[in-house]
Formats: sequence, C-alpha cells, structure tokens
Amino acid sequence: MNNRLMGTLLTFVAVAAGLSFATPSHHDTHLKTDADTTEGVKTVQSLGTVKADGGSATGSASVTPAAKRWQSKTVTYKIASGTSYYKSVWGSAVKTWNRSGVVHLVPTSGKADITLSNSNSPQGSNSSTVGITYSSYYNNKTLNGLAVLASAKSYVYTNVANHYHYSKTERTNVAEHELGHALGLEHNVGKKSVMYYATRSQSVSKPDIKGLQHSYR
Repeated sequence: MNNRLMGTLLTFVAVAAGLSFATPSHHDTHLKTDADTTEGVKTVQSLGTVKADGGSATGSASVTPAAKRWQSKTVTYKIASGTSYYKSVWGSAVKTWNRSGVVHLVPTSGKADITLSNSNSPQGSNSSTVGITYSSYYNNKTLNGLAVLASAKSYVYTNVANHYHYSKTERTNVAEHELGHALGLEHNVGKKSVMYYATRSQSVSKPDIKGLQHSYR
C-alpha cells in the first residue's frame, strides 16, 4: 500500500447467508472494502424490497442505484482466470458493459483497477452465493456524492454455478452483475435489472445503464 493509501483496511467478508464483519484494528482508516454478492438461490421478498447482502435493496426499479464510482470513466481490468471458459465469460461481460457507452473498460497487463476471476466458494457447492465482488474505496474522498473506488476484485463461484447447473450464458449474467458492483452499482429491486440480487437469466438492461449514467455524469 503506498503512502497516499495509508491506514488500516476494514474488510467485510461475505458468507453463505449474509456477511460477517471483521472489525478494524484502528479507528483511523482511509480505505475500506465492501463485499457484494449474487445469490444463486432466491430468498425472502416483501413490500417492494429484496434481501441483499445482509440488508435490503430499495429505490426505483427504473434506475439502478450506486454507492461508488471510479475517478475516471476509463477503468482498467485484468482477467485472472486460468481457464479459457471463464476468460470468455468475463470477456463477454466486459463487452456488454462497454456497449453501454458510459464507461470504457480497457485490458491491462500491469496493475488493474478491476481483477476478474473464478474460484470455488469456501462455503461449499450448495452455498446460496454464486458470485462475489470485493470493492475498496476511499472513506475521505467522494465524486458526485459517491465514494471513489480504489480497487475491485470480482469472482464467479465455479462450484456453486456447477451445483445449480448454470449455463454459460447464465454465468455470464452473474459476471455482468459482479462487474456492475465493481463499477459501483448496488442491487436493484427490479427483476429486469442485472443488478437484481439473484441474477441468473437477466443481462444488463436500461435501469442498469441509467444508473451508470447517473453515477458517472
């Protein structure tokens, strides 16, 4: 960590049914990390809200909300997966978000803003979480009222996707969801958004593009 990112790191670690929280060792910190997930199994829904990451997604389904954004609309990424299958999955997800025309995701062989990969869930193949994104942001820096991102890592959980028989298209939708989190988007209450908490059949849609346009205006 370089000098301008000095401070301890507050890490939120996702587990199958929600989040457990690691408390920081010091109260002074300039960088924080959140964990956002995609659920493989739909859970409780009521009164226009949906269960999401230990809380609820709220707001209008017509615009996907955001809590963070990158300093620039040009964001670098690296696909760290060792398989051609998941390189293709993440490559398709990147192309979909780039087609929005809002952000420009560019590959890099060096240090990337966003790292994209796959792994097995530590909670086992029958976990309710099929994807996860860890996004670090500055707690003392904002842009358009949103926290400024410092780095992000997104994963599709291979063992969970296999267990629930996700097709390649469905895994790509999960990758799009996690990449949406890596760009700063939150969960949407509407099922027609790729950012709905239990994405499987939905790709990036108008609410998601509107949310990105609003956060990167």
